[in-house]
Amino acid sequence: LVKFFYTGDIKLTAENIKAIVAGSEFLCCKHLKAYCEEFLMGNVGLSNCIDYYQLGKIFNLKVLIKTAFDFILSKFREFREISNFDKLTEDELAEVVSCDRLNAENEDVVFEAVVHWVNADLDVREEVFPRIAPLIRFPFCTQTMLTDKICCSSLVLKSECIQLAHEAVCEMKWETLMPCNTATFDRVVTSPFGLYLIEKSNCYFVEPKLKRLTTLPWKPADKWSTLAFIDGKIFAFGGGPASKSVKSINLKESNPKWKSEQEMLHEVFNPIIVQFANKVYAYRCGWGTSVTQEFDPALNEWRMRSQIPGCCCGSAVALGDKIYVVGGIERVCYSYDPKNDEW
Repeated sequence: LVKFFYTGDIKLTAENIKAIVAGSEFLCCKHLKAYCEEFLMGNVGLSNCIDYYQLGKIFNLKVLIKTAFDFILSKFREFREISNFDKLTEDELAEVVSCDRLNAENEDVVFEAVVHWVNADLDVREEVFPRIAPLIRFPFCTQTMLTDKICCSSLVLKSECIQLAHEAVCEMKWETLMPCNTATFDRVVTSPFGLYLIEKSNCYFVEPKLKRLTTLPWKPADKWSTLAFIDGKIFAFGGGPASKSVKSINLKESNPKWKSEQEMLHEVFNPIIVQFANKVYAYRCGWGTSVTQEFDPALNEWRMRSQIPGCCCGSAVALGDKIYVVGGIERVCYSYDPKNDEW
C-alpha cells in the first residue's frame, strides 16, 4: 500500500487481494478499492465465488456482489464443485434457492443442495431446515425423487415439512387425471365451486380442493359467444355474427340443452361479461359497436348504460366498488362505477 501511494503501481494477487481491499476501505482510497473490485470481478470462479460474494457484502462492492451472485446461480447445478458452498449463511442460501434465475434442471438439485448445506453443520442447521424447505418448489421435483428420497428423508420427516412433499405428490397424481393439456381447452368458465373446462364437444368440471374431475354432457355453444356461470347455470351471451342472443344450460340436468333467456337490447359480437353486485354487465367496443348493457336477473330485465369512452377489446374484472375493463392490443384500462353509471 505504501508503494502504491508513492508510485501508483500495485500488484494484485489472489493471496493479497482481501488485505488490500480491507486497507483501501480503512484508508478511504476509493480509486484503489474500485481497482480491486475490477480485479475480483474478472477472477470469479467455482473456487472463490462464495468468498468473493461475501467479501463484496462486507465492503459494499455492489458490482462484485451481483457478479458473484449471478455466477453462483449459473453454476448451481454444480453446487458440489462450488468451494465453501456450505459457508453460505441462512439468508444467503434462501436468496439463492428462491431466485427464479437459478440454473437447475429441476428442483431435485435444489433439495439436494439444501440437504448438503444442512448436513455440513447438522446440529445447528437442522432447526433451520423448516424455514428453508418452503422455498423449494417440491411440485417441480421428479416423481422418483419425491417418493423415494424426499418423503423418506429424516430431515423432512423430523421438521414436519412432509406435508409439502405430500402435496407435491398429490399434485402430480392430480395432473395425471387431466384428459389433456389445459392449454388445448377452448373455454374456461369459473364458478364458486370449480372450473368448467370446455373442449369442442366435451366439458370437464374440475374441483381443485377435492382433486376431482367429472365429465359432463355438453352441447357446443356459438364459438363467438361469451360464456359465464350465473345462478347455477352457464350462460352464452352474443355470438357471431353480432347477436342479441342469451342462452343458458344447466349441466346438472340429465339431458342438458340450451334454453333461450331474455335477449340483450343491442346485438353484440363476443361481448366482455362481468358480474357485479348481483347484476351482469356486457361490454362491447369495436366492430362498429360501443355499448354497455346491464342485466338484472331478479327482474329479468336489460337496460342500456353509459357507453365505454374508447376502444377496448380485452377483459373485465370487478374490484372493490368498480369494474375495470382492460384492453388487449389497445393497452388501455377504463374504470366504471355501476352505482353512478360513470366511466
